[in-house]
Amino acid sequence: MQSGTVYNIQRMSTQDGPGMRTTVFLKGCPLHCLWCSNPESQSFQQQLLVFDNLCRGCGKCMEVCPHGAVIKNGELYGRDISICHDCGVCATACPAKARIMSGTSMTVEEVMQVVRKDSLFYGNSGGGVTFGGGEPTSAGEFLIALLHACRQEGYHTCVDTCGHCAPEQFKKVLDLAELLLFDCKHMNPEQHRRLTGQDNGLIIANLREAMRASVPVRIRVPLMPGLNDSDDNIAAMAALLHEFDRRDVDVLPCHAFGKSKYAALGHHAPDLAAYEPNALKEVLDRFRRHDLNITIV
Repeated sequence: MQSGTVYNIQRMSTQDGPGMRTTVFLKGCPLHCLWCSNPESQSFQQQLLVFDNLCRGCGKCMEVCPHGAVIKNGELYGRDISICHDCGVCATACPAKARIMSGTSMTVEEVMQVVRKDSLFYGNSGGGVTFGGGEPTSAGEFLIALLHACRQEGYHTCVDTCGHCAPEQFKKVLDLAELLLFDCKHMNPEQHRRLTGQDNGLIIANLREAMRASVPVRIRVPLMPGLNDSDDNIAAMAALLHEFDRRDVDVLPCHAFGKSKYAALGHHAPDLAAYEPNALKEVLDRFRRHDLNITIV
């Protein structure tokens, strides 16, 4: 049976498509966006997160670590990331949940067992199942098998994608998804590479393919101060959407909710701050001036 790595399953979600939904987050992403609020979603491997603020100082982690990677900092216990193997033994022993593993190998049936728990709410609310990430299309046949399983059980299917996907895989997704939430990060290839690690050639090609297809597409823009909110970028985005008579855009303004996760992974957090109200209003007016209808998500 197909299996893949899942890092979270969020039940009763209302932000990832219509109605009440179950959102399955698949681990791994080909992009590394500077503003990513879920850095644990980028790697395809299981990872240990250590939240210092939750540590009770019991020392259970040091007792069980097989690699000597746990270090004591005053009354708390951290880790030497240079020798940590992300094995998760310390997470199993931690009573405070200050150490957790991101990423669990699951079969299609194991995911579906969770999905089915909320099936009554899907019908009553017009909801269903959303697959996000990371980048869900990077899961290959695991995502395709999950979409097949959901369609066979009558659940509405949605895929939240950055669009960086081999065309043959993307066509399979288009055949099975009933809604796409498609991230549009930057229209300039060089700027896109600087901000995400990849240019946007493949992404734009897949976006055009999606907008030619029969599946509904919602364009989503993660809006970052000074990075992708210029008038030139918004104008270029509007020009592409207008080619297909599209005007609706979901805007996700910058936030700092994921900073603690960077520290828990031993990474530096991005130096970003949320918009001040007046600054956000000015940026949103740019979308309107280019004949785009915005919804803040």
